[in-house]
Amino acid sequence: MMINSILLIFTSVIISTIGTIYVYRNRENFGNSLNVVLNILIYLFLGIFFFSTYYLSTHSFISEETSLILWHVSIVFWIFSISMLNIIHRLIIKLEEKRIFTTIFYSVIIGIILGLSFLSDSFEVRIVSKNYTFIFHNSLLLILLLTYNSIVFSLMWYNLLRYFSRIRDRKSRVILSILTFQFSFLIFLYSIYIITQNIIIRDLFIGIYLTGAIFATYTIIKKPSLFIELTNRIHDFIIFHKSGILLYSYNFETGEETDESLLKGSILIGINHILSNFIDKKDQLHLIKMKNRDIIFEYDNLLGFALLLTTNHKNSFIDKAVSKFMNKFISLNQETLMNLTGLIDVSEFGNTRELISEFFDPFIQDQK
Repeated sequence: MMINSILLIFTSVIISTIGTIYVYRNRENFGNSLNVVLNILIYLFLGIFFFSTYYLSTHSFISEETSLILWHVSIVFWIFSISMLNIIHRLIIKLEEKRIFTTIFYSVIIGIILGLSFLSDSFEVRIVSKNYTFIFHNSLLLILLLTYNSIVFSLMWYNLLRYFSRIRDRKSRVILSILTFQFSFLIFLYSIYIITQNIIIRDLFIGIYLTGAIFATYTIIKKPSLFIELTNRIHDFIIFHKSGILLYSYNFETGEETDESLLKGSILIGINHILSNFIDKKDQLHLIKMKNRDIIFEYDNLLGFALLLTTNHKNSFIDKAVSKFMNKFISLNQETLMNLTGLIDVSEFGNTRELISEFFDPFIQDQK
């Protein structure tokens, strides 16, 4: 039994280590530093610290005093783990400003749970079939723990269902639904276990957790764009020469390149006005915030062109993608741009589509 326990813990540690290393080494693909930190912490807290203390605490090959300490510690890591899981889930779906009352509410519940869990008479340890079980003597602690589990469970499904139709692409909807089911089912099993202390429920929890951890890590490696705010979209991507000529235009919603005839006249006039007034000035306009749109501008004064991008709202991933795109676009087209005179052949900028795929891939919608 001890060997099996060590192997299971080792498996969880290996999965978490692989995930942590991958997230850190590919941190630029996760949108912002907050996503990176939260994903690393969830691996450490849930996959290593919680899993190890939770699983070891139930085995009788360690002393009763040690098992009780591990059980207390496992509850602490569980609370922090599902809290971070809820934050990650929310950030994946839609980034919003922090709500102070929600934060205070969570903090109060977490504080009470942590305080009650370390009271000396909160649990009674018993041995059943060579396994430790923990009977809650403090009913308030059990109620608060179950309540907090229920809150996180409910919020995950509420957020998914509320914003489901607004998620960028079908594949992301499916993956996020699977992950939501897996982790909410884990919360449900954990709640059942702390009530019943049933060994079968514990083993089922372990099996579901390891399966979910493998799938989540595979998803992170294959589709890190899942962590870049799925309800935020890029709509139009336009490159104009300072002469007012449209060099390239791409619509993210249709997945097609467009030309001047497909752009609305007022938009075209507005763009030309902005370019003529700002492209050669030091105090350039870089962002226009509208009710449901952000219009982002980026200029190159030397080569005389500008990029215009419309999105639900600007974020750090889009900022970095625009900067990388500009650098690569200039590198590939510098000679062409410097020699633009008279009749301009815009077909020379056909490589732009590949650059959009390279730097803005998370926002390219599946048209199937």
